[in-house]
Amino acid sequence: MNLRAVTAIIALVIALAGTVWLGRGNGDIQPAAPAPKQAETPKGRPKISPTGPYPKAVVDKPLYNFGSMAVGQSLSHNFILKNEGEVPLEVQKGETTCKCTLSEMKENMVAPGESIKIELTWTPKSPQEHFGQTATIHTNDPENQEIKLQIEGMANNLIAFTGDYEGSPHWSLPTMATTDPVSFTGKIHTKYLDEFKILGIESSKQGLTSKFKPLTAEELKEVDAKCGYSIEAIADPKQFSLGGFTERLTVKTDIPHDLAPPGTEEKHDHPEGHDHKHDHEHAEPGGPRTFVIQVSGNHTGPIRIVPTFGVQWNPQSMVLNLGEFPAKEGKTVILSMFVEGTEQPLEIVDQEISPDFLEFEMKKDDKFESKTKQRYELKLAVPAEMSPVAFGRTNRAKVKLQTNHPDAKEIELRIQFISL
Repeated sequence: MNLRAVTAIIALVIALAGTVWLGRGNGDIQPAAPAPKQAETPKGRPKISPTGPYPKAVVDKPLYNFGSMAVGQSLSHNFILKNEGEVPLEVQKGETTCKCTLSEMKENMVAPGESIKIELTWTPKSPQEHFGQTATIHTNDPENQEIKLQIEGMANNLIAFTGDYEGSPHWSLPTMATTDPVSFTGKIHTKYLDEFKILGIESSKQGLTSKFKPLTAEELKEVDAKCGYSIEAIADPKQFSLGGFTERLTVKTDIPHDLAPPGTEEKHDHPEGHDHKHDHEHAEPGGPRTFVIQVSGNHTGPIRIVPTFGVQWNPQSMVLNLGEFPAKEGKTVILSMFVEGTEQPLEIVDQEISPDFLEFEMKKDDKFESKTKQRYELKLAVPAEMSPVAFGRTNRAKVKLQTNHPDAKEIELRIQFISL
């Protein structure tokens, strides 16, 4: 083989090797990845730059606890929102369950290094063991497009009472068994007001009166209050019929209905299901507050009734429950009534029986021996062969007696039964 042939072969080999190498190199090249798509900004919210630089929204403490506050009391807290980014931070108020106010700023923009105040205000309308309210702030910070600011705490009634049950104060008087007045002393107080005045107390019953005086320093300490009063409710048995009763004391105060600070009388948005009822508080908007105390008691007086076996008797409500029985058979019951406070025999001056088919008879037990009491037998009958009938809580039958007893001029028995 001559030199020219060898040279040609070497050149061909080199060309083929180059072709293979170039082919391999082209096969290893990866196509360029497409640029990530920038997320679209929701309509109506601050627009986020697709390339940057970006702002940086920072709130050190996005949750604030008010602790304990009073129903009707408005409290506010300022959250500090700072822009630690390189460009202006755009801020926009979103959904809120309470009053949210942004401090003044130019075109809703916060310059780099600057900060703004965001004030949240809440006025609870009912007692709550725990409340939580939220305000949403929208920004053009891609890392914090939504900032949740929260306030929480506990809401109690502005005024607390002795015997307060589920927001309704209820006081019970001792049993009135003699002609002597009976009384109960309760307290009305608050740990939210430095002072308040009782302007007067009205009663729903002439025989129920009251008087009040400020609590001492020691009494205030016992109930953890800033100010308050003791109220004594006094009942005169001579003014009450026998049996149980419930009356009302209406306490008028100088406490304004609106406890919001001046300049904050704006409409508040409240979460769904928020309770606006105040069981014991009654007031016209803008006027002083009044509070209603339910006062109950039982006037047994000189009369005591003892039922026979199988008959239910409630001395407080003066209700006699005969139960259920066949209308064809009817039912007859005997009650023992013991009378004190008079030496003269008890006489019925007048009587009212409803319905008129009820049969009633009172007879003195001359064999009963006592120096202080008399015994009478009360006979009450639903005749046999009557049509079925029912008397319940809403339509009780009754036996109302007018007597010659000076301390039991009126005795009323309320009767329930179902004849089938």
